Amino acid sequence: MNPKPRPHSEEQFGRQRDFWWNADFLDLMAERWQLRAATSLADIGCGLCHWSRLLYPYLQRPARFAGVDRERRWIEAAERLFRRTFPEVTPRLLTFTHGDATDIPLADATFDVVTCQTVLMHLARPLDGLREMVRITRPGGLVVCVEPSNLWNYVPFTSLTPNEPTETIVDQFEFWLRCHRGRIKSGEGDHNVGDLVPGYFAQLGLHDISVYQSDRVPALFPPYQTAAQQALLQQQREFKNSDAGPFDRKELRRLCALGGGTDEFFDRLFPQVLERCIREADGVAAGTFHASCGGITYLVSGRKK
Repeated sequence: MNPKPRPHSEEQFGRQRDFWWNADFLDLMAERWQLRAATSLADIGCGLCHWSRLLYPYLQRPARFAGVDRERRWIEAAERLFRRTFPEVTPRLLTFTHGDATDIPLADATFDVVTCQTVLMHLARPLDGLREMVRITRPGGLVVCVEPSNLWNYVPFTSLTPNEPTETIVDQFEFWLRCHRGRIKSGEGDHNVGDLVPGYFAQLGLHDISVYQSDRVPALFPPYQTAAQQALLQQQREFKNSDAGPFDRKELRRLCALGGGTDEFFDRLFPQVLERCIREADGVAAGTFHASCGGITYLVSGRKK
């Protein structure tokens, strides 16, 4: 009997997600986006509404909200969390709907702000999802997409890097690049889509396009005592102990092959990937490992004409 498939992105909904943003940075972005003039918000691919629960308090009250996700489990849980976070908001203002990002079940031109966080990266045709977001945005309304350039997360320079041969670093970059291209080829999304979103905005005719980067960096350094560091280390342990997330051998072999990697290449490189993880874990245990781990997260915004 096959195990029941896990809901999409379940491995990413741990405590570490609560530390993605600095509050004062969001204050600045809310001012730049003029969120206090908006009275409605739609979050596409909302998951547990981590992102929209941060944005909603900036809106002019009473503000209407709609959350859409393809996973019924997330829709049910998101509604409970949203209502618990904002108990003063009347139920008639809140809508949680099961639906796909490329066929959003919301009416044309009905929201002042339409947003997504790390959703386009999972779509085979991200432009189709963005086109739907524009469709439900009112004329003059704001579209905001938060998307990463994730490939760099797999080749950070750390306290271990000075002792690694140049060839090892280059090989590991090629390994993850082939897996990345394999994922795109298989129709499972582009985890570097953040680099392309501004161009997509321009292609769809949005104006006042702005591109920012999150100022939050998941740095690790001894003694690893902050809540954010502890949450990050816990997620890494779960990945490595369960072969979930980025360390699923069978899945990575499939993606690497689709990206042009041979079996020989995979069998040579995958042990090196795991060995680096072990050395990082050993360094954390010894209190010697450190890295800024500066991934790239773009915040791209534009207005509908």
